[in-house]
Amino acid sequence: FFFFKQKTAYEISACLVGSEMCIRDRVYIDMTSDSKLNAILSLVRTVFVCMVLTLAAIYFSKDANDLALQPIERMIQKVNQLAKNPLALKDQEIVIENQANRKNQSEQFETVMIENAIIKIGALLALGFGEAGSDIVAMNMAQSGDVNPMVSGVRKIAIFGFCDIRNFTDATEVLQSEVMVFVNSIAQIVHSQVDRYNGAANKNIGDAFLLVWRFPPEYLSGEGQNLQLRNCDYVQNIADLSLIAFLKIIVKVNRSTVLNEYRSNKELNKRLPNYRVKMGFGLHIGWAIEGLSLIHI
Repeated sequence: FFFFKQKTAYEISACLVGSEMCIRDRVYIDMTSDSKLNAILSLVRTVFVCMVLTLAAIYFSKDANDLALQPIERMIQKVNQLAKNPLALKDQEIVIENQANRKNQSEQFETVMIENAIIKIGALLALGFGEAGSDIVAMNMAQSGDVNPMVSGVRKIAIFGFCDIRNFTDATEVLQSEVMVFVNSIAQIVHSQVDRYNGAANKNIGDAFLLVWRFPPEYLSGEGQNLQLRNCDYVQNIADLSLIAFLKIIVKVNRSTVLNEYRSNKELNKRLPNYRVKMGFGLHIGWAIEGLSLIHI
């Protein structure tokens, strides 16, 4: 005979619950592919954000450098150059923007306008003060305080050239207001040839031009009243250049098409028959006091 113990309802339900718990403990879910995908997406997002921020920083810094920092650095460099050598800016070229949308001068950036203004001011200082006044400009640019033009002159030895336009009074009475074009046409030839042959135009007085070929200090010996030139090839070459410059001026004046038109001017030929532009020349070597003569108000 077999006897079976009857189970209660509580025991059955507990057994079922226990069976279910056992089943849940044995279920495994593979999340590897999803985790890898999320990691890759996170890495791509991070790289993309870094690239965007890097490109933004590069473009921002490029605009800042092109529009502000580099022009300011160039302006500071030009001001320092002007303080050291005021004559250096006379050959500087005007800054031109490379942007296609800047079609005319009125649309230039303010930094470019200021930089070009510094170049023009330097060129005007070089033309107005000349070599004699460059030391005064450099001294006042290098120091603070008010402008002090009172600087002692310096004894120099140089070759001095003098040339004038012959019959200038008659030409002035005939040409009237056109005489400025007449004088400037001759001055263009005189100044360009003198500058080409290592000289400098010192002064213009109406129809007369004073030209100078200076000797650097290393080719001078002695001091004060005993200052004199050294006997060397450079001194002889400067003397030759001054003479060549005057010969070139004579040739250019006679070959100039602009000046040759005055030969056919009826009023000039009526006053001066067979009129042609003539000039007189003279050269001298000796000492002079170099300085700037002006009144400071």
